[in-house]
Amino acid sequence: MKRNRLVQWFEKQKLGKKIFYTFILATLIPILLVQGIMLRFTSQNLKSKMDELMLNQLRQISERIDLTLDIYTNLVYQACIDNIIIDSVNILMDVDAKEKELAHREIYTRLQQYSAAAEGIQCISIVCADGQQVTYDFGRASSVESIWKDYDDLRETQPYQSAQTSSNMIITPTTEFQENQQEYRVFHISKKVYDFRAIEKGPIATVVMSIDERVLNAVCNSVPLEDLSQEYSINFITDESGHVLTYVDPFYAGISINEKFSVEKFVQATGRMKDKDLVVNKYKNEELDWIFYTVYDKNYMLKDIVDTQNFAIALGLVVVVFSLILIIYIVKMIEKSIGSIIAGIQAVQRGDLTIQVNVDSEDEMGQIADNFNTMTQKVQGLLEEVTDATQKKKEAEIRALEAQINPHFLYNTLDSINWMAIEHGEAEISTMLRNLGVILRDSIDKSNRQVTIDSLADWLNKYVSLQQMRFNHIFKFELRVDENIRMAKIYNLLLQPFVENSIVHGFKGMKAGGKLHIDIMESEDHATLNIIIEDNGQGMLPERVRKYNNPEEAIEDDGRSIGLQNAFSRMRMYYGEDVSWNVSSILEMGTVITLKIPIV
Repeated sequence: MKRNRLVQWFEKQKLGKKIFYTFILATLIPILLVQGIMLRFTSQNLKSKMDELMLNQLRQISERIDLTLDIYTNLVYQACIDNIIIDSVNILMDVDAKEKELAHREIYTRLQQYSAAAEGIQCISIVCADGQQVTYDFGRASSVESIWKDYDDLRETQPYQSAQTSSNMIITPTTEFQENQQEYRVFHISKKVYDFRAIEKGPIATVVMSIDERVLNAVCNSVPLEDLSQEYSINFITDESGHVLTYVDPFYAGISINEKFSVEKFVQATGRMKDKDLVVNKYKNEELDWIFYTVYDKNYMLKDIVDTQNFAIALGLVVVVFSLILIIYIVKMIEKSIGSIIAGIQAVQRGDLTIQVNVDSEDEMGQIADNFNTMTQKVQGLLEEVTDATQKKKEAEIRALEAQINPHFLYNTLDSINWMAIEHGEAEISTMLRNLGVILRDSIDKSNRQVTIDSLADWLNKYVSLQQMRFNHIFKFELRVDENIRMAKIYNLLLQPFVENSIVHGFKGMKAGGKLHIDIMESEDHATLNIIIEDNGQGMLPERVRKYNNPEEAIEDDGRSIGLQNAFSRMRMYYGEDVSWNVSSILEMGTVITLKIPIV
C-alpha cells in the first residue's frame, strides 16, 4: 500500500522534479554508498595485501635465518668430525696418557682457526664426557676467561644437557650473560662427538658453539630508529614456549613473554609503537620450531589510502554539486521543448493539421518535433488520398456490378453456338466450344483459388488441345503426373503463362515438329512439387534468361502485368521465399523452366 502511494506521488510530480529525485536516488546516494563500500573494501584489501606482504617477508627472513644458521651448524659439524679434535679428546680422557697438555693445546689451536670462519661466534667449547673441557672465547681471545667462567662443570649447562637428548644438532634459546656490568646475549648450537673408529664407546665429547644474538637481529631488522615515534614495523623471533630469541631491542632478548600478554601488549610494553593500532603476523619455521613475528602500525600503512579516499569523496561531492546545477539547466530546456510539442499536439486535437512545432535543438526533442511536423503533413496528405480513394472505390464498385453481366452473356452465347455445332454435326467445333467454356469459367470463377493437381492436369489438357487446334497441330503435348501427388493443392492457372509462353513464343514460325513436355513430380524429401516445363522452340536471349533467374528482377512490374514476369510475381505472392525457379534456354534449341513449389 505504501509503495502504491509512493508511486502515485511520484507520478504526479512534474518532469523536472522526477528527474531531480531520480538523480538523487540513482546518482547521489549510490555514489555515497559506493564510496563507503569502496573505502571499507579497499582498506580490507590493503590489509590483506599487507598481511600477505608481511608473511612473505617473514618467510624470507626465515630462509635467511636458515642460511645463516647453516654456516654455524656446518662449523659445528666440522668440529665434530675433526680427527685432530677427536684424537686429542681421546688423549684427554685416557688416564694413563702423558700428552694431555699437548692434546689440550691441539684442541685450543683448532678452535682458534674457526674465528675467521664466520662473524658473531662468541665462544666454542669442547666438553669431554668425563667433564674436562677446552674453551676458546673469541670475544676475549682467551681460553681461561669465557662466558662459562661461572660454571665449574660445563656438563651442567643447558646446551650440553640438551645435546645429550638427541644425536642431531641442537639449538638452545638465547640466554643472558653479564660481566663487568656488560651484558651478552647468545644462543647456542651443540652436538655430540663420536669417534667413528670406536663407535661402541658412545659420545666422547660435545661441541657447544655460542653465537651472538645480534647475528639473528641483523637478519630480522634494519638499523633501529633513534626516534621511536617514526617506527611503524618491527620483526622478532621466539620459540614455541614464547622465549624471545632475538628482539629489535637486545635488552628483551632471552626473556619469555608472559602468557597473559598478547604480542601487541608485549611490543608496547617494550616501549615500541605505543598508542598505535597494531597488527601482528607470524610465521612458523617447522624445522627450527621458531616463530617469526612482524608487528606493524595499521594506521600508518593505511594512511595513504585513507587520504586518497577522502580526496575522492571531496571530489565526488564537487562533481555531484556540478551535476545538480547541470541537471537543473537541462531539465528547464527539456520542459521548454516539451511545452512546444504539447501545444502542437493540442492544436492537432482541435483539427489544425497545418500546425508546425519549432524546437531549436538537434537532440531527441528536436527529432520528435521534426517527426511531429512530418507526421502532420503526411496525415493531411493521407486524408486527401483517402478521400480520393473512397471516390474511386465507389466508381470501381459500380463498374464491377456492370461487368458481372458480361461473363453470363458469354456463357449463354457459347452454349447456343455449341448446340448449333451439334445440330450441324461439327463435333470438333463442339469440343472446342466446351473446352473454351470450361477454361473461361475457371479463369473467371477460380483464378485465385487452389485446386488439386488432378484438376489442374485436366485443365491443362483442355487448354493445350484448344491451342493445338488454334495452331493447326504444329506441336505435340505430353503431360506426366506422379500418382501420389494428384490430390496435392496448387493455385489455379499458375502454370498457364508458362505453357502459353512456350506455345505462342517458343513455337513461333514453326510449321510442325514442336514438342511440349510437362512433368509434375514430388521431391525426394516430400516437401516440394518439382514442375518441369520443356519445349524445343525458339529459345530465349541470354539477357532475358539472366533476368528471369534473378528473383528481384524477375518479379519487377514492367507495366504490362502479363507473361512470365506476372507468373513469377504471382508465385512469390502466393508462396513467399519458399518458392524457387530456374530458367535454362538456348537459342534455336528450346527452353526448360523448373519450378519448386511447397506442397500444401
